[in-house]
Amino acid sequence: MSKQQVRLASLLLEEAFGDQVEAVGTYLLKNGGSNLGEISKGTGLQINKVKKCLVVLIQHQLALFEPHSSGKYVLYSVSVESVQLRGRFPRYILASRELYGQIGELICEYILHQGRTLMSQCINRVAERLEVTLGAAPAEVSKVVKTKFVGMVEGQYLTRVKPPSTESALGQVNSGDSARTPIFGKFELPSSLTAIKYTGNKRKRDEEDPGNQPSSKRAKKNTGEGEEKPVDDGVFWSVNFDNFHQHFQDKAIVSAVRERVDETAACVMRSLLRMAINLSQDKSLQTKSSPTLYKGRMAEYLPDKPKLSEMDLEHYLKALTDDQAHFLSKEDDSGGGGYAVDYQQCAQGLCQATVEGIVRERFSSKCLRVFRLLLVKRVLEQKQVVDMAMIPSKEARELLYSLLAENFISLQEIPRTMDYAPSRTFYLFSVNLPSVARLLLERTYQALGNIVSRRMFEMKTHKRLLEKYAQYQEQMAQLKGRGEVEEEEIEEILTPDEKTTAEQVKKTIQKLEAGELQLDETIMSLSNYIRMA
Repeated sequence: MSKQQVRLASLLLEEAFGDQVEAVGTYLLKNGGSNLGEISKGTGLQINKVKKCLVVLIQHQLALFEPHSSGKYVLYSVSVESVQLRGRFPRYILASRELYGQIGELICEYILHQGRTLMSQCINRVAERLEVTLGAAPAEVSKVVKTKFVGMVEGQYLTRVKPPSTESALGQVNSGDSARTPIFGKFELPSSLTAIKYTGNKRKRDEEDPGNQPSSKRAKKNTGEGEEKPVDDGVFWSVNFDNFHQHFQDKAIVSAVRERVDETAACVMRSLLRMAINLSQDKSLQTKSSPTLYKGRMAEYLPDKPKLSEMDLEHYLKALTDDQAHFLSKEDDSGGGGYAVDYQQCAQGLCQATVEGIVRERFSSKCLRVFRLLLVKRVLEQKQVVDMAMIPSKEARELLYSLLAENFISLQEIPRTMDYAPSRTFYLFSVNLPSVARLLLERTYQALGNIVSRRMFEMKTHKRLLEKYAQYQEQMAQLKGRGEVEEEEIEEILTPDEKTTAEQVKKTIQKLEAGELQLDETIMSLSNYIRMA
């Protein structure tokens, strides 16, 4: 865990939960496992406030807790990787929309906002939103939402999690059980699934008009007694980030195949990845290769359009196997041939493409030529680089030492004599891709932290103006819906100068958000390769 990672995590915590949660989270990131007293003393917050902050962090699965060996108190810690995933929330929501439509998007958004939730609560809230926007019948809406929720669980994009309890943690000293280990199977649906019904309107009526409730019920509600428990009480659900990451990696692989070969090869690769997921038992990103995919079963997963003959399929499988990126590896000759998706080689190819893009943008296309040459040949002297890259000696020397100064390449001295005389020493240049990936990952964390900090500053500085602009847009939408546009009333909300400034600020914020997503893709590409290297 580096300094830049802690800084980025602190900014994300501050943006999502405020200053106090950020103070507790940052303290735990810097100091590791600590008890309540240590956190209170280190942050200057009262014990009660520290407890509330920890509740928020635990609810969103950002904080972990475990009993001390003495069994007298609980130690709390925060995972920096879990906090950094908050910057990836827009990508999760967009992927849910692509896979499961608008309802899947709303389900994912609600669960990400809550951290963990009951299935019944999620269905009710999403059904309420759809009832307002679409005007559909509540019973029909809830059935559709429930079907989508079950589909996301079966697709393993939602996972079951254990409800947190520090009391159970104290009772499990040295048992080795994790506080986040699910009670049942991760993707096991509750037996009370059919009993989950939409109750949104009834609850809303009761909240709006408590007089409709019996006096005894109102009294019990005020005292906290007599509240009905949900039929799925204790069965909590959360987003399965690992499966989304696998989905993002598969999309990146398909995109790389499309660029290197063609669209049909991309369709074949997409089908093979889907086949690998269905046949794989370990669907985590830790696997370095897929199970063996036999050619005889590939027809079940190939798309109808374009229709591929057996000869065409053989041609594309050979192209994907022989490609320099080594997307596929041939494992067996039986059953028409067995192939495996080499996730490790794919991760290396994606990382290499990312690094090459950075070299091109930061230096020049000639620098990229030298960098690629060193990647292919592994170790070269300066004269060999000049000859093979077909670049003048003076310019090649400048390019090499520019890359060396930024640590993109390394230099090794091999003396022929013991006096290390320069005239009798070999100077060998090479590229250590894992080292370069770690270097760029750290710089990317720093850049992402700078962008998040700048966006938060812009939003805080122009907070009032952005609120007025949102009110102005809402008023305009209402007037256009009625077919009326009263400019004088609108100008009272927002003057032309304020409108121009607000639009400029919105564009700036949108550019910063787009930059965040692009940097997150870079982080994912580099971190996947480092983990598998």
